[in-house]
Amino acid sequence: MLATTDRQLLTFGEADFDFHRPLGELTQSIKDFFLSLGINTFGLKQVSLILHASHFVWIPEHLYDAARDRQYLRMVSSLPADLGSCHVHVPHMKAFMVFSAPTDIVTAFKLAMPGIDVHCQHSRLVTPTLLSRSLQHPLVLMHVGDGFVDFDAFYNGQLLFSNTFASCSDKDCLFHALTIMKQLHLETPDMELAICGNVGREIYAMLQHYFPSVTLHTGDPCTYALPEMRQIPIYRHVLLLG
Repeated sequence: MLATTDRQLLTFGEADFDFHRPLGELTQSIKDFFLSLGINTFGLKQVSLILHASHFVWIPEHLYDAARDRQYLRMVSSLPADLGSCHVHVPHMKAFMVFSAPTDIVTAFKLAMPGIDVHCQHSRLVTPTLLSRSLQHPLVLMHVGDGFVDFDAFYNGQLLFSNTFASCSDKDCLFHALTIMKQLHLETPDMELAICGNVGREIYAMLQHYFPSVTLHTGDPCTYALPEMRQIPIYRHVLLLG
């Protein structure tokens, strides 16, 4: 997803890349893809690379030390040798998120698109809007991906929980959602479960049987103002639109 500063849509879609190719070839294929759309990879005002990360940790601003990124990750999980570490500042959380990332892929994009920012899904999912909404009632955000499901739970304007689980079926998603709700004691009549990502009708209907309020999370409401967005299922692309 790429947009100009006046929020006009330039292009939207998917592309296949062979991430096992040598670094130089991968970098060139990224450049060629954007050039084929008439977009030069140099001189862009803002570019974001959003990765799925199963290893991550939140570090308060006053405790963060950039030299210790890999050490932070090792404190919470066993980090595979083929993964590097990245970090991103999340101002509204007054924290840094440190997360794992495939080194070759990050390097290829940085070479192809100088100045690119690297994020992981949770640094985009935890937004000021959701924190504000949680002042009214407990809120759990569920982001469904291919083979995984992300959860972020909020209450009283604070983030209570942030984690990723392997998930092979709708029943797995339901199990994790119910477990989180019970463990965090969020079983209230006004609790909201907001879902986004690869959400199908089956899982949506299933969740409605167990939660008092189930909504589709579509991110920033101003995206509705774009006529081009009317044909796009916005809830599937919250990470890109955030």
